[in-house]
Amino acid sequence: MTDGFFQDDQKMSRTLTIRQERREVAALNDKGGVFMRYVLVLLVMFVCGPARADDLVEPTVDFTATAVHETGAYRQTETIHYTPGKLRIDPGKGFSSTILDLKTQTQCLLMANHTYLVLPMDDELFRRFIARTPAMSGAHKMGRARMQGQETTKYAFGDDGALEAAGYYWVTDTGIMVRREYNDGVFGRDVHHVEYLTDISVEKQPADMFVVPPGYKRAK
Repeated sequence: MTDGFFQDDQKMSRTLTIRQERREVAALNDKGGVFMRYVLVLLVMFVCGPARADDLVEPTVDFTATAVHETGAYRQTETIHYTPGKLRIDPGKGFSSTILDLKTQTQCLLMANHTYLVLPMDDELFRRFIARTPAMSGAHKMGRARMQGQETTKYAFGDDGALEAAGYYWVTDTGIMVRREYNDGVFGRDVHHVEYLTDISVEKQPADMFVVPPGYKRAK
């Protein structure tokens, strides 16, 4: 499977995506009310339009890390792998892995039943891992800071994206966004989120992490 596989399926129905998200949500339904609110946020994400590749601060190095998202009592961890232009998100056994292609603005869902879907890139999902340029997000520089063991530049942003999020992010000189803190205004609420990377390892990532594995079939 070549890097161009993303472009073949861009017209796949979003209905299938929402059904898949709902199936995975049901498996985690015991996380309580905070999690259910997070689920609603996920569904909002799928109605947003994609960002343009030149709007993003793409890291210039390969790396892997553990990504943590905390809001209220809810805590989610995922393993991410990045190579310039592509980001893989692995939430754990039994759930779909996602490969974001920043150049084609698409995402590939690798599902547990060895099928895959290719869809337009989720405009909110990428924001958890990839910073937008200050010109596009309205962010402004606050100064230098050491965060998550990395030397970073701190930025403040306001009301960015469909979640009406406002807060701060910290990005390294190589473009790795190591932390983001924000309050979202979706549903008229004011909920605090913290997203950060741990166990960051800057090293070459295997090319086969970013393509459809052998034996996977297109979902129908």
